[in-house]
Amino acid sequence: MPGNKIRGFIGVKSNDGHDAAILVVADIMKKGGIEVILGGYDLTVDKFVRAVVQEGVHFAGISSYNGGHMPFFRAVRDELRRRDYPFLHIVGGGGATITPPEIEALEREEGIDKIFRSGEGHLVAPFIREHYDFPAVNGHPEDLLEGVLDGNELAISQALNVAEEKARLESALEKIKAGLDWPEDSRAAREALDRPLEKDGPAAKEVLAQVRRYSDFLSKLDAPAGESGTTVYGIAGRGGAGKSALIDELVLRFFKDARAGRKKCAILAVDPSSHSSGGALLADRIAYMYATDKNWVDVGRTYVRSVASRGHGQGIARALPDMVKILKAAGYEIFVETYGTGQPDSGIVGLVDKPVFVATPDIGGAAQIAKEEMLNLPGATVALNKSELPGARHVSSLLRGRVAEERLFLTTAIEHDNAGVNRLYRFLTEHYS
Repeated sequence: MPGNKIRGFIGVKSNDGHDAAILVVADIMKKGGIEVILGGYDLTVDKFVRAVVQEGVHFAGISSYNGGHMPFFRAVRDELRRRDYPFLHIVGGGGATITPPEIEALEREEGIDKIFRSGEGHLVAPFIREHYDFPAVNGHPEDLLEGVLDGNELAISQALNVAEEKARLESALEKIKAGLDWPEDSRAAREALDRPLEKDGPAAKEVLAQVRRYSDFLSKLDAPAGESGTTVYGIAGRGGAGKSALIDELVLRFFKDARAGRKKCAILAVDPSSHSSGGALLADRIAYMYATDKNWVDVGRTYVRSVASRGHGQGIARALPDMVKILKAAGYEIFVETYGTGQPDSGIVGLVDKPVFVATPDIGGAAQIAKEEMLNLPGATVALNKSELPGARHVSSLLRGRVAEERLFLTTAIEHDNAGVNRLYRFLTEHYS
């Protein structure tokens, strides 16, 4: 099997606001070729474990700089075990806060693999690559079907892993795409399929068989997804436009909306992969305060999944269509956030029901705006976010030359109960009535 993409979730334990160290560790992991999901700080056991389950990661990393780490590590491990999470691998660190005797005690515990000491940051990525290079997929994906349709979070998480693994293997198979385009019983095709995709790996035909098995499983979700009647919203725009904050505000309004009833809401947040290392820093989750904090919304009705682009263009990931299908079959309203490539960031349009382009006052002049592909699409909805900043009035006048008045909204996503966000939400959800 081609080398696996290793995914991990890291966060700072509850009552601990020290986030500098974890940002350094996250960058080390990314440079080491690891896809790392940044969970932020002050995470309770429940928030930590729920994120790990939803993200379907190979390992979980806990940072602690203010004490209380011994019970926290054990509580996270025990809760993951209680939820039958299949990849029970925990690492952590806390500089000099975690003493050598405590480190030895924790590392003797089942499921707590490694506590890194002060000055051992350079050992993090090699340890993870050595110990967690395995496929994070269910050996019998067909067994997940009932759980997905019932809305079981663990089953959904495992199905999403299947979608990502299928996409990864499809990308690997493209190396011999010319061979796969021929009839499979031809000599040239047989030779191509008999070759391994990498040294000491399986033959291409074995990988192809695995892809077909995953495709067969995912195809069983076509009908339930089509019949779900849920809506997929696509939020695109350049990096720094405030897409995550805008989604979080829309989610808060969703849960306050009586028309939504008991509908569930999911977010698929795509971030770019590193061209140099293949790793990724998936940090959108920390911006979704309302969507992930039980003090604001019913988190039993929310699902957040971070997605690395893995070199795919147009602001999305190759696995995204299958991931959307899985969540639709599970009954979720879905927000998809692109990774913000700017002008060609239009791949989302064909995957969603209601695409929204998020612009800001520093987008540029008329010529620059004309380059934005989503503004050339019929029926485009545009949110001019950070509209309180200088230049917003001028840019809004330029946008009105390209977007219908009723589809242009001036928003300030960081302002609570912002009138522009309210209008945008009502426009996007008018079908709820």
